[in-house]
Amino acid sequence: MHYVDSEHTKNYVVTYKELAFMFIVFCTILIVLYPKDLLKEQILSEKSNYDLSMLYLRTLLEHDPENESLMLILAEQSLRTGKKDLSLRLLELLLNSKSKNYRNKATLLSYELKKDDYYYIKDERLLYEQKEALRKLFLKIVNNEMYTEESVDYWYNESIFLQEDAAMYLFAKKKLLKDESNVALLEVAYYLSSKFRKPEESWRFMELLTKYDEARKDKWILDGYYMLINNQRYDKAQELLFERADKSPEWKNRLAEFLLMRQQYVKASNFYMEMFEATSEYAQKKKYFMQAMHALQAGNEMQRIATLAKTHETLFIKDVEVRKFLLKVYLATGNLDAAAVLSKKILQREKKR
Repeated sequence: MHYVDSEHTKNYVVTYKELAFMFIVFCTILIVLYPKDLLKEQILSEKSNYDLSMLYLRTLLEHDPENESLMLILAEQSLRTGKKDLSLRLLELLLNSKSKNYRNKATLLSYELKKDDYYYIKDERLLYEQKEALRKLFLKIVNNEMYTEESVDYWYNESIFLQEDAAMYLFAKKKLLKDESNVALLEVAYYLSSKFRKPEESWRFMELLTKYDEARKDKWILDGYYMLINNQRYDKAQELLFERADKSPEWKNRLAEFLLMRQQYVKASNFYMEMFEATSEYAQKKKYFMQAMHALQAGNEMQRIATLAKTHETLFIKDVEVRKFLLKVYLATGNLDAAAVLSKKILQREKKR
C-alpha cells in the first residue's frame, strides 16, 4: 500500500495484488458467514456483471469442488460471457453426473455451446465433425425428452438443420396440436408419416389437408389413395374409390383399374361399360369397350366376353382393329356361327366399297 502526501493530506493507493488479496479474504469470509443457497441466489440474479459473479463462483468451487450446482451455474455464466473453454470443461464433468437433472442441463448447454461455435468453423472437416457432435447431443435430448413444450419450435428447427426426419415428425405433430390448420406443417407431417409407413396417421393428415388446403384438395385425395395402395390398405382404398367414383370419370376409371388389380374382373368390366355408356365420343367408347373385354379375358370369362361382343359388334363394324379382335373372340370361345355371321358382314362391306 502506497501513501501520497499533498499539502499534508494523505491518499492511499491500493495495488492489484492487495486488491486481489482483499477480494479473496472477502470471499472467504462471505462463504463462511453467508448461507450458500442465498449467495447462489444473489449470483444468479446478477445480470449486469457476469465477471464478478464468476469470481464469486470460482471461489465457492475452490472450497466445495464437488458442488455440481455451482459447476452448472459457472458453466452458464461462462457461456454467457464468451468463456467457452471453461464452460466446456465444466459441462464435460457434469455430463457424467449421477444426477439426471444435472446431466440433462449439461447436455442442453453443451448443445447450445457447440451450435454457437458451429457458425465460426471454416474448415469443412471440422464443420462436419461439429455437426455430428451436435447430432449426437440432439438425439440424446430428443430420446430422453429433455425439451419442454415451450421449446418445441426451437427443436423442430434444429431437426430440420440436422435433417433428422424422425425428430422432425415428432415435433411437427406437437406443433400441430396447437394449430392443426398450418398447411405447411400438415404437408411435412403427411409426407413423413408416409415415409415411416404410418397409414392411419397419413390418412388423418390427408383429411386435414383437404380441409385446410382447398386449392389442392384433389391432389391430396389422390395422394391419399396411392398412399393406401402402397401400404396395401385395400379396403380403405376401395371405400375411397366408391365414394369418389360418382363424382368424376377419372375416379370411376381408377375404380375399374383397382378392381382389375384385385382380380375382380367382372366388376371391373361392368364399370368400364358404365363409362362406355356415359360417353358419346367414339374414341372413348372404343377405349372403354376394349378395356371391358380385356378385363373379362383376364378373368377367363369367355362366355361373358362373347355375349358382350355380339351386343356391340354393329357399332364397331367399320373399325378394322375391333373387327379382327371380335373374330378372334368368337373363334376362341367356340362361337363359330357368330364368327361366320361377322365375316359375311365384313365381306359385304368390302364389296360395297
